[in-house]
Amino acid sequence: YLFAGRQDQPVFLRLNVKKNFLRQRGLSLVEIMVGLVIGLITVMVIGQVAAEFEGQKRTSTGGGDAQSNGAAALFLLERDIRMAGYGLMIGSWGQMCPLGINIYFNGTVMSDPGANPANGGILAPVRIIDGGGDNADTIVMARADAPTGIMPNTIIRDMPNSASEIRVTWGAGLQQGQLILVGARNGSKICTLMQLSQDPQPVQAGAEFNLQHNPGQFPYNPPNPNVFTNAPAYTIGDIVLNLSNLNHQRYSVQCNQLTVVDPIVTAAPYTCANTQPLVDQIVNVQARYGVAPAGSLTVNNWVEPTGVWAANTLTAAQIGRILAVRVAVLARSPQMEKEAVEASCNGGSGPIALWAGGPAIALSGDECRYRYKVFETVVPIRNSI
Repeated sequence: YLFAGRQDQPVFLRLNVKKNFLRQRGLSLVEIMVGLVIGLITVMVIGQVAAEFEGQKRTSTGGGDAQSNGAAALFLLERDIRMAGYGLMIGSWGQMCPLGINIYFNGTVMSDPGANPANGGILAPVRIIDGGGDNADTIVMARADAPTGIMPNTIIRDMPNSASEIRVTWGAGLQQGQLILVGARNGSKICTLMQLSQDPQPVQAGAEFNLQHNPGQFPYNPPNPNVFTNAPAYTIGDIVLNLSNLNHQRYSVQCNQLTVVDPIVTAAPYTCANTQPLVDQIVNVQARYGVAPAGSLTVNNWVEPTGVWAANTLTAAQIGRILAVRVAVLARSPQMEKEAVEASCNGGSGPIALWAGGPAIALSGDECRYRYKVFETVVPIRNSI
């Protein structure tokens, strides 16, 4: 402090003296190490929380995917089973072709019941091919796909031979390229699948039409009808059904997918390459027949598709008794978990049961690292009923 002014009136002045000197800046090595440790711990915690959250999200998403895929697969099977037999089961007549159907396609005889007069070549509404053990079953279904409906068209002139034209009472709903099924009204003749080579030709307006199925002109017409062991000539009173297209579908599990193929158009063996994938992550399908006593419409027995009920030994009488199908679909999540997560693999109740008292699917190895959903239902075959 400096004093100024008169002695009796001192004035105090404060002088701020700024000292200049060098100061150290930054962190010490210890401080840096402490900061790194805290940062690493924070990153580890955040990473673990994120991983846990991501795992829960994958589990939830995977379970949702399995549920969606299983429901979609069951819907497709149920829809076709309900419609199976349309055009092949005709009202009170029962089966249109209990002796079988002659079928030719693209240079190959696909069905020739004359070679096996008992039951060969019968197109059943539903056939189940047993996969053996807990392997997936295959379901084959057949029906007409006529948008105008199934109405019998009566033949009004004898066919001179099985390759000639057919004269019928009307031609509504028929056109070139469509498939027609020709047989006896009482099922006493082997049926023949034919393809119209042109639109119906009117002979007498509104009363008579000629249906042409020229040999070799379309894939379903053989160049010579004598390729069949039994190629009957159809006569007055026999009937023609407009199938439009024969919807013949073979559903099977290939490469963890529900696939479909037309067994008339595509020859066996069936693989991932020659079948059409429908639903992903379907690992198993199991099916059983619901059988009623002869002459009854009440299902009182569920039978496996083996032995006398095997797909290749079904008789016309047996087909008429199959009125329902019990089907189960096993779907899995697309996400493989790090550890075994399926309860049946972790000291649970054993293999996955598809329905009470029904088949059970055993899992092992990496199969246990997926989550599974089971979908099961009973489907009536409406056209057989």
